[in-house]
Amino acid sequence: MLAKIVTFSPEMFLILALPLMGLISRYRSSKTAKTFYSVSKIMLLLSMLATIVFYNRSPFPLLMQNNTYTTLYKIFIELLAFGTFFLSCKWFLNKNRSSAMYYALGLGVILSLNVMISTVHFGILVGGYFVASLLQYFMLKLGAEDYEYEEGGFRYFAFMFLFSAIMLMSVLWFHAQTGSWNYEMVAKYYAKHAWNIKDIMAFAGILLPLLFMMGVAPLHFCKIELSGLSILPVCMLNNLLPLVASYAVLLCLLTDVFASMQAIYLPFLQIVAIISLLWGAISAIKEENLRRMFGYCGVYSLGFIILGILPFSNNGITSSFVYLVSYLLTMWGVYTVFFAFKSNGEYLSSISDISGVFAQKPYVSVLLTVFIVSMAGSPPMLIFLGKLQVIDNMMINHAYAEVVVAMLALLLLINAFFKMIRTMFFEPRSKIFDHADRGIYFCLFVNMIFFLIGMLNPALFIERFELLLKPIMR
Repeated sequence: MLAKIVTFSPEMFLILALPLMGLISRYRSSKTAKTFYSVSKIMLLLSMLATIVFYNRSPFPLLMQNNTYTTLYKIFIELLAFGTFFLSCKWFLNKNRSSAMYYALGLGVILSLNVMISTVHFGILVGGYFVASLLQYFMLKLGAEDYEYEEGGFRYFAFMFLFSAIMLMSVLWFHAQTGSWNYEMVAKYYAKHAWNIKDIMAFAGILLPLLFMMGVAPLHFCKIELSGLSILPVCMLNNLLPLVASYAVLLCLLTDVFASMQAIYLPFLQIVAIISLLWGAISAIKEENLRRMFGYCGVYSLGFIILGILPFSNNGITSSFVYLVSYLLTMWGVYTVFFAFKSNGEYLSSISDISGVFAQKPYVSVLLTVFIVSMAGSPPMLIFLGKLQVIDNMMINHAYAEVVVAMLALLLLINAFFKMIRTMFFEPRSKIFDHADRGIYFCLFVNMIFFLIGMLNPALFIERFELLLKPIMR
């Protein structure tokens, strides 16, 4: 019993943080946004440490299993969350608002996503998906007074509930067919039995909700819309963390559980990837909102990431993950810059708002340009190596049409980036920008260190990733 409690400590630390913040909120008279950040920071670090220590142990082996694959993704989520929480504290202090609900919901999202990654039980997968999506919805309500929330928030809630219900019906079908909730038992059943149309529909009922959480086209509409409407801390957390978890779960299901369906879902994923590439690039050109523009860049990048894993070779999985990590580091840097774009205490969200920003904020402008160059996949950035590996993998598999589409989409995306650079460096300044907090510059400095390591010694990342991804490889 004691051993189970100890090995459950990564989740327990996140759970214990919630009542602790409730007690502080109820009984402590002097509390600021930094108070709840400190509690979240400590509990998140303890959870991260316990995740590393118990990387291959689980208190409930029939329900959850941990290995280097699951640990890699969970640590990645928690590192992104740690940086996001730090920057979010600056936002709440600037706005003089309570951060208790934000950090409580954020820890709940992290816990739910980690459970989704570790579970080998379809019922728990559905529960984790629903809870994570519901908590994201409540996070969106934190900024209801800052934007026209009702329409966009209700639309997200409706689709979140719909996809959760579809996933639930799908896993109930698989349970009725196989008599088991376990991933391995379902995989063994369909390795011996042919798929029928109802099985394929049930599989689609699991695949589509995960793609919706990732934000690939044409299921990206809610994520892009709410990126431009939600407050900056919520936008950052909801666009980075769920992507990591949904990608990890999707890759696990496609390679282990539903490998026998590969001939069916490969063409579908190729179509989704191509639509994401073109839709993301074309939409980014005409977008005027900063967050939505980079959201469309994310849709484009997701198309590349999906193309990278097809047809699920070891090289494809590694190159896709390298691209994913590079993309998330780049986007984390972009969001950090967004925290520096402030005028009269208000965080700027329009491209026209940052015209001429180089004249007053040269360092931040140059760093954003570095992130833009990285997003474009230009050498010597680590993301270039990931993109090169993805293209090489496509050429090996004779996916020449996909390569042409990817290059065409990149040319379109570069037009959007040139527009952003021209606005920052060559147009007259339209606003007086506030001084950025020193913590923001520290985060940018740390981000650039990772960029430099990736540029100078990319093999350090790739070799470690290949080792940690072994449980999912064939």
